[in-house]
Amino acid sequence: MNPHDVSDVLHHRAGPPEIPHAARMDGVRARVRRVRRRRAFVAVACAVLALVGGTLVTRPALLDSRPAAPEPFPEYLLSSRVLAQTWGHTPEPLTIRFTPTSAPEDLTLIFRCDFGDRHTTGDKQSLSVAISVDGQEVARTACLDDATSTGDRELAGSLRTGRESLVRLTVLGHMSEPPVGTTTPAVGPAPDGVAIRLAVGEHVPVTEYPLPPPPEEPVRVDEHVGGDADIVLRADPLDPNKPQKVVVAWRGLSSMVLMNGSPGRLRVLVGDVTVADASNYGYTPSGVTGSVGFDPTGLVPGQPVEISVVPEGAHGDWVLALWEED
Repeated sequence: MNPHDVSDVLHHRAGPPEIPHAARMDGVRARVRRVRRRRAFVAVACAVLALVGGTLVTRPALLDSRPAAPEPFPEYLLSSRVLAQTWGHTPEPLTIRFTPTSAPEDLTLIFRCDFGDRHTTGDKQSLSVAISVDGQEVARTACLDDATSTGDRELAGSLRTGRESLVRLTVLGHMSEPPVGTTTPAVGPAPDGVAIRLAVGEHVPVTEYPLPPPPEEPVRVDEHVGGDADIVLRADPLDPNKPQKVVVAWRGLSSMVLMNGSPGRLRVLVGDVTVADASNYGYTPSGVTGSVGFDPTGLVPGQPVEISVVPEGAHGDWVLALWEED
């Protein structure tokens, strides 16, 4: 094989003939256009996803414009254990289906209204509400803004042990101020979105109630005792559950102050008749004050009679002050 033949063989095995320069440039430009199209598609897809993502992100903001669901009542509240409850917003009524298993006189109704920032005008507001049991209205009252109220136990007297009942709270309207005494403010339309809660509770003795932690300093009740009281009985500082008593010649009672600065129950007896019975479930002084209704019948003026205070579950200072009739 001569050099010329070798050149022919190598040229034959080298592949297709050489591509002209212009053709190569056209191919490069085509590839660049394809890459640009792919990048443009990806950019559009990312923009769409970003918009979708933006829509999803803004949805919670739309939900936040709705009234937030009220927090439920705790299990123990206002000397009661909550047995059944419900919550919602105006204008819808609240309804509880409830079957009592305890005595109706131990039951109470608890309700609360929260206007929130959206409806706050700076004045103390309230809602006029009606409470019904099995379709029969048993009370009309005020549901105060940001204040928990308890219905009279007579309301729960419409319930029957072992019988399912329907308890309903219906909002009648809005009052710009709470009622005072027998004066009832004008009732206007109730705003939508006011949070309302309703519960049925069972009274719990203070000895069985979960109590708050005590304060660092003991609560004293001296300031609640007038210096001119005729009879004063105080807690034993070392044993506040120790009964205290005194025997006096009966003159009748014109006024009473019974104050307890700590958790515990206090019963006041004249002879063997209970004339006052009060329980405190916290460390804020509370009790009984008044000027009528403390005289048992059947006592003769001058007759020796024992007046006593019987504490139960007492945790601190208490005092009984009595003023006798002239």
